[in-house]
Amino acid sequence: MADVLLRYAHEFTLVKGGRDAELTRINHYLIGAGLPPLACELRDEALCLVPKGSPIGENMPTGWQEHLRKRRYRRTRTYELIRAIGSTRCADLTTSQLRTLATTMKAEGLSPSTVQKELALLKAAFNVAIREWHWEGYRNPVVGIALGQSTHRFVRLTPDQEERLVQALTECDNPQFWPMVELALVSTMRRGSLLKLEWDKVSLATREVHVWAKGREVTLPLSQRAVQLLRSVPRNGTPYVFSMSKNAVKLAWEGVRDKADLHWLRFADLRHLGATFYARAGLNAHELRLVLGHKTTKMAEVYVNLVNTDVMEALDHAEGRRPIGRRMPPREVHAGREAGAIVAERRTARLNGELALPPNVVPLFPKGRSDRR
Repeated sequence: MADVLLRYAHEFTLVKGGRDAELTRINHYLIGAGLPPLACELRDEALCLVPKGSPIGENMPTGWQEHLRKRRYRRTRTYELIRAIGSTRCADLTTSQLRTLATTMKAEGLSPSTVQKELALLKAAFNVAIREWHWEGYRNPVVGIALGQSTHRFVRLTPDQEERLVQALTECDNPQFWPMVELALVSTMRRGSLLKLEWDKVSLATREVHVWAKGREVTLPLSQRAVQLLRSVPRNGTPYVFSMSKNAVKLAWEGVRDKADLHWLRFADLRHLGATFYARAGLNAHELRLVLGHKTTKMAEVYVNLVNTDVMEALDHAEGRRPIGRRMPPREVHAGREAGAIVAERRTARLNGELALPPNVVPLFPKGRSDRR
């Protein structure tokens, strides 16, 4: 299996936009078969794959190495299975083994999206082997395992959370980072596109940028705010708008969201926040497709439909036009109290004959009158 993925990496992974993430997955299979992990390098202005000089994660900062160690410890069985599959002959690999891998990944806390990507990698490699490498008579063992659907992640920030985020950004030492985060919001560009953005691909006069995104060159429109941001970005002596490395952006983002107490917020969420803002502002699916740089309107329609189902403002408007006359439950009595304690009090009162009736109910035999029959 590792030999299959090694060839697949050289022929297909190398030219993918998400090659780094896919290489990380492939490397675990290579290690399982005793092969050196791979790294992507630029040589003579061409991308190529070369053996890594150190184990996965060894050259990372100490804190990040500790994070990787803890994560691998929590997923020990998953990595054992992946490496075992890497050293297994393809003819002996069964659907049952791969289903066990998927089940184990889920049981050890990996997301459905991560499981889907793992199986999709194996499925794609086998499909290539059958279709292009002429593995006649071979049946893809991943066929029959439902890969499922990636769940769309949508987040929202309250005004207070936005204020905390901005305050944390003002305290960041790198003067490029705040403009980068804001540009991610207003342009919906991905982190990779922002880091590859070059000044000679930016036209402030025509308000558009030409940027590499998802394996292809796209032209994105710029809002007035985006133009103002680009004019304010500090120059760094390089052709790039932002000279930060991917790891520097990661560390800066972790520091900012920790200060803002937004530990759940990912940098990738900025793109979704921007797209949601434009959908709520009234952009249609075609317009939003151009902003996002997509080939089709499929994802843009998801944002538009999401906003269309957001009926909070309509509900408030309806209640304002036809106010509800019913009294609300006595919040001053219940607020902050345990429901169990309230139930116990009411049962005690009922057993003691002290049941408190609603004010619009008249007791049939008021207290003090039952002896006058």
